[in-house]
Amino acid sequence: MRRARGGPVAALAAAVALAALTGCGAGGGPARPDPGPAPGPRSTAAAPEPDAGASRLLARAEQVLISRCMAERGFAYAVTEPPAPERRSFPYGVDDVEWARVNGYGGRAAREDERARAADPNQRWFHRLSARERAAARTALMGASPVGLSARTPTGMTLTASTQGCLAQAQRALYGDLAAWFRVKVVTMNLRPAQEERVRRDPRYTEAVGQWAACMRAAGRPYDSPDASRSAAAALADDLPAQRADAAETALAVTEATCATGTPLSRVSRALDHTYGDEVRALHRDEIDLRRRLQNDALPRAERVVSPPDRSTDATTRSGGSHA
Repeated sequence: MRRARGGPVAALAAAVALAALTGCGAGGGPARPDPGPAPGPRSTAAAPEPDAGASRLLARAEQVLISRCMAERGFAYAVTEPPAPERRSFPYGVDDVEWARVNGYGGRAAREDERARAADPNQRWFHRLSARERAAARTALMGASPVGLSARTPTGMTLTASTQGCLAQAQRALYGDLAAWFRVKVVTMNLRPAQEERVRRDPRYTEAVGQWAACMRAAGRPYDSPDASRSAAAALADDLPAQRADAAETALAVTEATCATGTPLSRVSRALDHTYGDEVRALHRDEIDLRRRLQNDALPRAERVVSPPDRSTDATTRSGGSHA
């Protein structure tokens, strides 16, 4: 098979994270094994959390390593900047009236994020490939199938990924113990869903949602839960032009937030979120600590990987995606 050269060729950035953390398979071809360095000795002191700069360094180093690996397999891969920090979210319902007046439910911001993802150079090139070339690119990047790595999330889902491919090779080179890194990443990146699941099951939250729903009905918005009102807002984009949909979304979000702050919902959900957040983190303290240790141990290796010329700004392309 002829492989494209001279341009950024890769699977979607989101697909990489998906393959690594959701067990979705992609085409595959084995990458040469790289044992990587071993983790440093374990200390009894809690490991410090890497700051934002350290996290960006690790993300960039991983992309540089992926790019080199892909080049060895006949694919050019653009090293891109990580996306902007995650936008504010309201898992239990919007409860900030002023924020809602400005942002609605965040529909405009979501469209901006989608445009950024569509502009990703790797994504654009990937979609120009033939079906056979796409399969080959996925193979090189993510391995033949999600086999070799397995971990269970705090919510009980088992996720798998491949030990082969450029993504696995890059993470092995940075973190040493690929299986340990995959396990702690799966666990720590899914703490929030476990936390929210506990909140939603709590009778105090259910009671507060009922009071919120009564407020919404009185305001002419007959939705039984914040999820229902959010779904109604999302449907507006399908039925109205963007400007009118944004205005209608904003009006609904303001009503939702007014009812959340005017009933116990905001206070109760915030208190429960704090309580269950502490509980979930305590249950998975070992995984949190090991992830931080692996990240901190990887920082010197990441520095070496991104040292000039790889760190030069003219070789960098800003993207809507990265490899978390």
